[in-house]
Amino acid sequence: MHFRISHARYGFAAAMLLITSLSAEATLFTFTDRAAFEAATTGLTNINFEGIVPTNSAQDFPNPAGLLTGGVTFRTSGAGPLGTGVVTVYGGEFASQSAVLNTGTGAIAGWAPPGQPGTAFLDISLTGGKTAFGVDLWAQQLAVSPVRITVNSGEATENFDINTADRPTPYFFGVTSDANVILMVRFSIPGSQV
Repeated sequence: MHFRISHARYGFAAAMLLITSLSAEATLFTFTDRAAFEAATTGLTNINFEGIVPTNSAQDFPNPAGLLTGGVTFRTSGAGPLGTGVVTVYGGEFASQSAVLNTGTGAIAGWAPPGQPGTAFLDISLTGGKTAFGVDLWAQQLAVSPVRITVNSGEATENFDINTADRPTPYFFGVTSDANVILMVRFSIPGSQV
């Protein structure tokens, strides 16, 4: 799965998602190079956010439903007094006009956690036996920021701590499982990040 995502003060934004199923065994392998990730996977499916909203607008998808597209569900969660948060889809033209949303990739999905303080999460639920996931990460602000990626592969849960690259360069993170399907991927940013 390849999923372009950026994060900022109160969330992430995503431009596309590729998902795939591989043969089984039981180890998670990580990648920091998208070409190596794509070479290690087969049957990639591209899920993007084009056509969900008009190119010059945005729309919120509140919890508990969140956003369902291409068989993948996006929901927000985390600590905070303001409720459960929303996933927002920004059309490509709308995103391109914002200094913090423009990744140069067209339509994106962003999220707002349920208020600060506390750690904010974006939960991505996968179905259909997916065994690979990849993401381009950008900080929406100019600073490099830490991100924890938690991958639940059915049999085990593993955490990966990464830092975004200096904008406009994305940081690529990919993971494949040689045995178990990937059920959920969670992105966490500390509540102190602004």
